[in-house]
Amino acid sequence: MPHYKLYYFNSRGNAEVVRLVFAQAGVEYEDIRLTSEQWAEFKPKTPYGFVPVLDIDGKLIGGSMPIARYLARQFGLAGEDDMARLILESAEDAIDDFKGKMSAMYFEKDEEKKATLRKDLQENITPKSFGALEKLAASNTATSDGWFYGAKVSYVDFLFTHTVEYIQQEAPNVLDNFPTLKKLTENVRKLPNIAKWLKERPQTQH
Repeated sequence: MPHYKLYYFNSRGNAEVVRLVFAQAGVEYEDIRLTSEQWAEFKPKTPYGFVPVLDIDGKLIGGSMPIARYLARQFGLAGEDDMARLILESAEDAIDDFKGKMSAMYFEKDEEKKATLRKDLQENITPKSFGALEKLAASNTATSDGWFYGAKVSYVDFLFTHTVEYIQQEAPNVLDNFPTLKKLTENVRKLPNIAKWLKERPQTQH
């Protein structure tokens, strides 16, 4: 088994989906949470100038979703065949697109623009994005657990659950109109290894 080191900040952010994959797989790794001083020293060593970065036996790999996909494939959390992987990656892309729009709203400094972005997110973007994802999960006849595709949980189920966690801090009922997605997130959080991680992980605002 390779020796893994995951570099990120002391927050959930873009590294949390990777941590969830590690947690579910029960694979040990070093969860290195950089201070601002450590980041200044480490940044020149990164492949692309940002984190998360995964160190696999000394080889540094950048990018949260490439890392998550790679590990998920190694640990059996990325679909059982090429079609499953294609469908899961298409859902991943849709979630990532939603995350980008959500992040644009959260990080907007102009309060007037932020209010406009928030309104659009609540009234248009979320219903459209979650509606499409609900349709995909509801069409999965291989399980009653709500997973996006196939009979087994995947890293994309973790990605969605982590993404929704941010929204639920302000809008806890955001999934009330999306019953399959609600079931998906509840079942992810009930998985023994995931539940243990959620209970024991460092508590951070983001």
